[in-house]
Formats: sequence, C-alpha cells, structure tokens
Amino acid sequence: MMGKKDNQMQLMVMDIESLVPENHLLKKINQKIDFDFIYEKAVPYYSKMGRPSIDPVCQLKMLLTGYIYGIKSERRLTEDISLNIAYRWFCGFDFMDKIPDHSLFSQNRRRRFTDSNIFIEIFNHIVRECVEKGIVSGESVVSDGSFIPANVSGSSLIKLNQEVEQSTVNYLEALDEELRHQPGYKEPTSTVKEKTIVTSATDLDCGYISHETKKGLGYLTEMTVDTQNGIVLGVDCYPANQRESNIILNHLDKIQIETGVTIKKLALDAGYDVGAVHRGLEILGIEGYVSCIDFSYDILRRNLKYMQETDCFECPAGKSLKFIKLTYKKSTQNYYRLYRMSASDRKSCITCEHRKQCTFAYSASRICASAYYPAFYRNRQRYEGLKYKEMKRLRGIWAEGAFAVLKREHNLARAKKRGLHRVHEECLLSALALNLKRMVKVLDKGKTNDIATVINLFFQNGLQGFIPWFSMWCA
Repeated sequence: MMGKKDNQMQLMVMDIESLVPENHLLKKINQKIDFDFIYEKAVPYYSKMGRPSIDPVCQLKMLLTGYIYGIKSERRLTEDISLNIAYRWFCGFDFMDKIPDHSLFSQNRRRRFTDSNIFIEIFNHIVRECVEKGIVSGESVVSDGSFIPANVSGSSLIKLNQEVEQSTVNYLEALDEELRHQPGYKEPTSTVKEKTIVTSATDLDCGYISHETKKGLGYLTEMTVDTQNGIVLGVDCYPANQRESNIILNHLDKIQIETGVTIKKLALDAGYDVGAVHRGLEILGIEGYVSCIDFSYDILRRNLKYMQETDCFECPAGKSLKFIKLTYKKSTQNYYRLYRMSASDRKSCITCEHRKQCTFAYSASRICASAYYPAFYRNRQRYEGLKYKEMKRLRGIWAEGAFAVLKREHNLARAKKRGLHRVHEECLLSALALNLKRMVKVLDKGKTNDIATVINLFFQNGLQGFIPWFSMWCA
C-alpha cells in the first residue's frame, strides 16, 4: 500500500531554544555573555517619544552573527537569520516574528549611529569582561597593522592638490612634554606646503599605499592582541598612507585607559624601530621588543661605544663625546641629540690615528643622534637576548595569525563600507566576533591556553617539562 503524507495543518507549542544544540557556538556565547549592557549604552541614541524601535540588542546580535560566520551581504544575513533556527534564536526572534529588513542597518548607520562611539564602547566592555574573567593578563602583547582594501574601483583614483601643514610628528603628549624640558629645546616650526594627495573620488577618506607586497587604495587597521589567549585588546583605523610608527603610542595609551589592561611586554616588527616609539613605550611602562632595522649610517658601526650610564659616546682613542643639547633641523622637522667632545680633547683629534675610522659628516668631535637615542640603544640591547626571540615568535603566532583569521573568516579581507568611521566599525565588529569565539573556547575548557607557557616549557625544559604540563592541560 502506497503511503501519502497528510498535509493537514497542525497546531504545536514549541520552545525554539530546545531546537538549538547545547554545543552550538551561538548558544555558548549567549550563556557566557550578558548583552543587556547594550541597553544602557544605547539610551543616548533613542528618543523618549514615538514608536518603539527594533531592540538594539537584537540589532547587534544580527550584525555579530554576520561577522562570526563570515556573511558578507546584509541582505543575505537577514535571509539566513529567517531560515536558520540557531541564528533566529540567538538574535532574539521567535518562529512567528518577522525578521527586520536589511535596510535597518544602513538606516541606523546613516541616521542614529552617525559618528557615534557605541561600537567602541561595546568592544571595550567585552575586553573588560575578559580581564575580569582572567582571560587577558597583559603580561605579553603584540601589535601590528594591516592593509584593508577600500570598497572602490581602481578607476576612481584621483589626485588632489591640498595645502598641508607639515610639523613635527606628535607621537604622544607625555613624550612631547618630556622633550620640552631637555636643554636646547625650541618650539617646532610648522610650514604650509602644497602636496598632492592620492585618494578615491567615491571614498575621500581612504589613502593610497605602494609597497612591495601591497598597493592600492584602502585603510590601515592597527590591532593589539594579548598572547595569553589571543584576545584583541584594541582596534584603530586610519587611511592607508599613515605610518604605523606614528600611531602606535596613542593606540596603546588608549587601550590602557579604556580597558584597564596594564601592558607589560610588547613585540613589534621593524616598521616601529623609531627612537620616539622606544622612549614612548618606556613612558607608558611597557617593555618593548622591537625588531631592528640595519641602518646604513648607524653610529654603532663607526667604532664608537655608547656608555649608557653616562649618556655619552667613547671614541677608539678613549675620548668622550658628551650630550650637550637638543638641535632642531627645519629640513627634517626633527629633533636630534648633540654629542660633542670637550675643547681640549677636540685638539687631539687632528693628530689621532683613529680619525679616519670615526669621522662623521660634521667632524670627529660632534655627533647628531636621535632625540631618543638612549631608549633606542636599550632596545638594541634587548634585541640580542632570548626574550626577544620568544616575543618575536609570539608576534608571528598572534599578530599575523589574528589578521589571517579575521580576513579569511570574519569579513575583513576587504572593506564593505565607505568612510573612515564606517570602516572602523567593520574592524571593531570583526575583532569582536573573533574575541567572542576565543573567549567561549577558553571559558568552555575552564583553563587558559597560555601559549607563552607552552613555548617556555618546550624550549627551556624540552619534552620532559612539556609533556606533563600538556597532559594535565588536556585532562
């Protein structure tokens, strides 16, 4: 006998949560994070009059679902939420609820959340929760920048002539204040020059970059990652033509203020090997491990020995070049430390047999070094140690690894929106999605996966020290 399905309508009462498996990622996130804090942060953006809006927590969860699962289109996102039971439940919708139209996101960006900091506040709140739960320690962190191509066509590239005020780079306010108290300091002079800026006609905020491995219009996103469990501590976004060394200090200072994380050790690549960065890290209380650039005019190559205790250089003949004052060069708009011999020692340079070995552009008795050379030298000393090698290894794992995951799985391979503020929101939501996944993974195990501990045990004690720890951690 042939069977035939009865299509008679049935009335059922069902709990949508019961249909979502206990081990589903979204269910774990919902159990570990209470998103009700968003209501308080969203109050300033809603009127007390008029019709009720879509729940702001539902809106954020919808956006997070798209970034967690790499759904690039907001139109596709609303369709998937409508069809996927787990997505629908996580976002706070029941079977009978109508999913909001995809225009909800664009209208909120254009009207309600224009130039707002709500996504920064939400991101920082989650980071602070990670700190409270012991997932973030700040013991060792890594920072790096990455190029994000803009959502523009190559044919939209235009060149604009603008008058730009050129002045000394402001790395950090505390750094500038310290420099003002140095002998010989003079207020920097700014000049207005006409400069050709390359940008896009459809996105004037983006910048043009031309490197060996990357070229085009886009943005630079700077991120700092805690190496204990890979939690992203801070995200900033700039036009792609910005230098990473110019923005790193304010980036780190903001992280420590807004999240309460005390950063102790930091690893950076050679793009940050600038004297101001080294001294700025010391002012912030951070021990920096920065890869060194092989400078062609490095003072250390001229057979001059730097004496850190007395802040002076010693020539091969044993004469000292002492720090005299700061000098300011208008051509480079930078400060330099002037080291000079005493008048009596200067006379002996004429007949010195080592004169050809240590002659500089000015004379053998005068050196113009970086304004922050002592801090620059201290980083070079750390560069030779085993700790630097460990921090470099961590940077390769967590900084480069984080960007690889964000671009591959969390919608950061290319900007979807236009404008610096909106691209920054994309970077924040992408990093927030990664943080939630890693946070849930750690809390689900109940133990922290400290990669620094693994590396130390393996390289210091070999397999004898590593295997017992690994067995205990997996238990």
